[in-house]
Amino acid sequence: MDPARHGSGTTASTRATARFGMTERKQGRSGLVVFGLLAIVLLGAIGATVLLANDYRNLNRLLARFGYDPVAVTPQTRALRPYEMKGNRVPRAKGLIPERLLTPVTPMQTRFVRTIRKAPEMLCEALRRSGFETAGWKAGLFDQQSWECQSYREFPDASDGTNPSSSAFLSIRGNAETRVSSFRIKLNIENTATQNRVTDAVIAAIEVFLDEVRWEEAPDIFADIRALKEFDIIRFGNRIQLKKEFSETPRYNFIITPDRTRNRGSYLPDYFDRGRWLPLPDKL
Repeated sequence: MDPARHGSGTTASTRATARFGMTERKQGRSGLVVFGLLAIVLLGAIGATVLLANDYRNLNRLLARFGYDPVAVTPQTRALRPYEMKGNRVPRAKGLIPERLLTPVTPMQTRFVRTIRKAPEMLCEALRRSGFETAGWKAGLFDQQSWECQSYREFPDASDGTNPSSSAFLSIRGNAETRVSSFRIKLNIENTATQNRVTDAVIAAIEVFLDEVRWEEAPDIFADIRALKEFDIIRFGNRIQLKKEFSETPRYNFIITPDRTRNRGSYLPDYFDRGRWLPLPDKL
């Protein structure tokens, strides 16, 4: 190999290496310059934000510390837009609401309707055990669509003489074979000496009836029956009454029937009846 050529090749490679190193140094310096400029801009933005915040408060503090006058800040005023203008508001309408929008409603006891769910055959059997013999629950003699069981009980006494004895007639009726629609006991006080025996037997039968149909006891009713005091009340959709017949002999009828003074099938309270509402005033 020619030594001259070998020397010239070595020199060229050395120059290329030097040129590549200079290029890397220039690129490194330019990167540092760019990073430095970005850092200066970022720090300047942060510093400007801190100094100019809250109407130049921090900037004015800095200027005052070095003896310079603070920067005066005057708020800019602009014309209000039409929707931003406020005028005199129309006063709010005042409504005259009466104390009651409904007529006074007397609380009624018939909030729900109690029906007799007891099997009539078992009810008649329970009354038979209480002293009122019955022939059982059977279809009516004159109307095959109605069912009934009846009992007649006398209360003889030595003082009756030739006069008839006091008695009680019990009747349970139904409008179907498995449904009771009425309960009735008629008291015939032919001899006042046996009045207590009759009323005690009737009260015992009523107690059996209330116990069998799972109704609550009614001591006030029992007291009125014992005193033969007339009453007519409505409880749980049923009418319970003791009425005296117009006759010389004291005769009373104790009856339990569904309340028919209310519209059939109506279970709504009276405050839903628009006919009972008070009229609203013309001007609220």
